[in-house]
Amino acid sequence: MKIARMNLGGKIRTVVIKSENEYIPLEESASFYDLSEETIDGQEPLLQSFSNKDFLVPVPKVTSIRDFYTFEEHVRKSRARRGLDMAPEWYEIPSYYYSGTSMVYPSGSPIPYPNFTAELDYEMEVAAVIGKEGMNIRRENALSHIMGLTLANDWSARDLQRKEMKIGLGPSKSKDFATSIGPYITTLDELEEVAETDDRFDIPVETFVNGKRYSSGNVKDMHWSFSELVEYASKGTRLRKGDVIMSGTVSTGCILELGPEEFRWLKKGDVVTMKSPILGELTNEVV
Repeated sequence: MKIARMNLGGKIRTVVIKSENEYIPLEESASFYDLSEETIDGQEPLLQSFSNKDFLVPVPKVTSIRDFYTFEEHVRKSRARRGLDMAPEWYEIPSYYYSGTSMVYPSGSPIPYPNFTAELDYEMEVAAVIGKEGMNIRRENALSHIMGLTLANDWSARDLQRKEMKIGLGPSKSKDFATSIGPYITTLDELEEVAETDDRFDIPVETFVNGKRYSSGNVKDMHWSFSELVEYASKGTRLRKGDVIMSGTVSTGCILELGPEEFRWLKKGDVVTMKSPILGELTNEVV
């Protein structure tokens, strides 16, 4: 299923997207994290056009955001631009940082340009939404804790990030001013056809800025799988419903990696669109 939350006539509703202009609105009593095909059995889709501006963040409440660092090509190229080799420790543990949850934007929402940067960047990512709580989850059981996958954009202030990384506690403020998620969650049962193994998925993703393609990559290139990320994140702590596990930047998925000398930093008025034939389209304008 493709599960979204939408503003329908001023009322927030959870819906199941059936096509580009068909959806099934669910009863308010439906439990968001326990939705199944039985929930919508016998219900006829409504035929109605909708657009990005109708979508809300697809998670009722984002309880935390852990942003990992899992694509080797991205890590290698980004570190090389800073004059750094690959850290051996990167191959030993799937590292992450926490991002803020107070500035999470849906598809179609404008993104305010932060006044503390002159080097605004996007990061093309895919996120897993936790749908079942758990602690010390083993890799072989991890997928049962994931509700589904969605597109995500980790907006980044690169000039501030460089300073934070030198201090040794970053990134922090350079990341927590905006995260985009959506437009909907594609549940794991719908990803079976693109599963290369039990926990790796062949999901192409592209990013366009003002209609020009900047980035093109695939989720299958993750060095650490989502199951491994869930296993590591849950060590000694409890994952909760609504926790978001982000993949980190997909290879070629940001201006920093591509090179700002050829692909300039983002400016006000730029429209950033991430597209996937599996996960939909996440679009935001910088204002």
